[in-house]
Amino acid sequence: MDAIDHATSNSGLLSNRLTPMFEPRTIAVAGASERDKSFGLRLAQSVLSAGDHNKINFINPRYSTILGRPCHAGFSELDEAPDLAVLGVGAQNLERSLADAIKRGARSAVIFDACQGETAAGGSLLQRLRDMALEADIPVCGGSGMGIINVPSGCVASFYGAGHLKPGGITLIAHSGSVFTTLAMNDPRFRFDLMVSSGQEIGATIDEYIDYAVTRSSTKVIAVFMEAARDPSRFLSSLKRARDIGVPVVVCKVGRTEESARMARSHTGAIAGSRSAYDAAFEEAGAITVDTVDQLMNVALLCSTGRFPAAGGVGLVTDSGGLRELTMDIAAEAQAPLARFSPATQELLRAALPAQLEPSNPLDCAADLTDDFSRVFVDGVSILADAEEVSMIGLEADLRDDYVYEEGLRELAETLAQRTDKPCFFYTSFGRTNNRALGEALAEKGVPCINGAGEMLAAVSRLQAWADRRRSQRETAPDYAPKAVVDAWRERLLQSTHIDEHFALAMMDGFGVPAAAGEIHEDWEGLRAAASRIGYPVVLKTAAVGIDHKSDEGGVFLNLRDEGALEAAYTRINSLLGTRVIVQRMASKGVELAFGYIHDPDFGPIVMVSAGGVLMEYFSGRQFALAPVNESRALEMIERLPIARLLDGVRGAQPSDKRSAARAFSAFSVMCASMGDVLEEVDVNPVIVSETGALAVDGLVVVKDSGDQHQ
Repeated sequence: MDAIDHATSNSGLLSNRLTPMFEPRTIAVAGASERDKSFGLRLAQSVLSAGDHNKINFINPRYSTILGRPCHAGFSELDEAPDLAVLGVGAQNLERSLADAIKRGARSAVIFDACQGETAAGGSLLQRLRDMALEADIPVCGGSGMGIINVPSGCVASFYGAGHLKPGGITLIAHSGSVFTTLAMNDPRFRFDLMVSSGQEIGATIDEYIDYAVTRSSTKVIAVFMEAARDPSRFLSSLKRARDIGVPVVVCKVGRTEESARMARSHTGAIAGSRSAYDAAFEEAGAITVDTVDQLMNVALLCSTGRFPAAGGVGLVTDSGGLRELTMDIAAEAQAPLARFSPATQELLRAALPAQLEPSNPLDCAADLTDDFSRVFVDGVSILADAEEVSMIGLEADLRDDYVYEEGLRELAETLAQRTDKPCFFYTSFGRTNNRALGEALAEKGVPCINGAGEMLAAVSRLQAWADRRRSQRETAPDYAPKAVVDAWRERLLQSTHIDEHFALAMMDGFGVPAAAGEIHEDWEGLRAAASRIGYPVVLKTAAVGIDHKSDEGGVFLNLRDEGALEAAYTRINSLLGTRVIVQRMASKGVELAFGYIHDPDFGPIVMVSAGGVLMEYFSGRQFALAPVNESRALEMIERLPIARLLDGVRGAQPSDKRSAARAFSAFSVMCASMGDVLEEVDVNPVIVSETGALAVDGLVVVKDSGDQHQ
């Protein structure tokens, strides 16, 4: 078990730009009211719901007191400048209210209104508020949000009361106000440190909230529900800081199906989009990505104890043979990391289990209902706690709020965290189990409770993968290409009126990507002489201007073994597409990959590897990364592809040289990162990976702002 205590890592961070917002000494609440059923009354009640009331000042010129506390006419009447100004006023009063708060010296603010409409001067209200926050250099949470809550301190700057909340290890940051309330207020098994509804991020962005949360030893995990990063570079940096400190960040990114709006001429540009760029950024920064809010909170729940798994897989103890088999099926289909019990562990389990039970994972411990029924479960948990191959322990039993069939199992569940220092949890295979009160009781004992076998396996899979990545000592990212090489090719690119396949492959070779040599010709005699020099068999392709994907136009002829075949192919291309052709030596047989590059507007150079050639239609998996990547990372990406099983050799075929492919892809990524200021898209397809190496045999380069540049 890996335990991470990041408090000492932040001992020098005694203050932060967001400290006045989350740890205010004084709070001023504008718009508070006593009018029945009003927003102002709800706001006043909420800010008083959990903390020290002595530091809260109400502001409303219509009242002298609110809820028995003094009320001031305006910010100017406050005895001291507030650390936090909570602006519960409508759009028509927002500009003046924020200006008054800033003038009185407020060091932070929260805004709930959607900030639509115009200022008195006719400009955008939202932009005006952003300008004011920037000029005053104060963080502003919102608008169009639900505010913030610091659960341990009782600071509530929200119109949702927090008196019922108990502190825990999860910091929640949500762009959506509805997600904030749904997740924060719905289930007592989730225990929070900070809760932030950042909304439109007028004066504080998501990266700042992450940076602040990791300074707190009480934050064990950060759960993020996001639409987009307003400052992608700073967002990426904040994720990396959290990774380096050891605080997992779990991200549910919405808008994943939105495709890039730009028109793309290459395969890569057509299949890439905002989701691919974000996925690559999350992978680079070590974040845990999830697809749903259920996954978001289940992974956060597992992380909230501050325990993280060592190498291995999860060991599960259950009270049902049927549910054991169901979990096995789900785990196999999802490739979830169930621990493989060692011979030593199996021997111990055989000795501890009744004869009718077998040492499998999940481990069914439900024997006859005797006085020793619970003892089998206790022994099973104890053995798994000592097994090196088991990285996490999960316990399932039929325990509900309205029914406990064996008190010994409830006691085992409540003491699970005391019986092992590994990450541990209670789970149920049925997602709608009636166990809200049980989940809360287990939370008091530091035992996460997860409903649904599939949800549980998805959560442990993501946590195990994150922990494994943390332990892997990857090489540092490769250096950019030598300046002389970059300058030479940049000049050639910018000066060229036509960038064809021959040019593209030569550039690949210049940056260390092995590429097929070839010659361009526009007449038969020159072509015939070139083929003799190169040596048969050869490949003939059209080099006509404006044709990006030659095979689609009937412009590619493979494995031409003699001069007669070459002449017939040339005659055909000449009649269809013109005289300009490229001739290359026929590459050795192998598995085809494709390399691709786009320049993402948010994250910069993004590279892709996938199946290539016609295999693209049958193997759809793709891997994206921020460029550049080192050789070991490139190999990892290639091995994740569905086509990797072909590279490993099937039906007697020899394995392809994946390491050569990884070296080629790493070199390709260095080229793209080094030339990112001039390259818009690059498509290398196919890259033929044989037993002895990898060879790029076709390429397309698109230069930025050069619509007439093509293959």
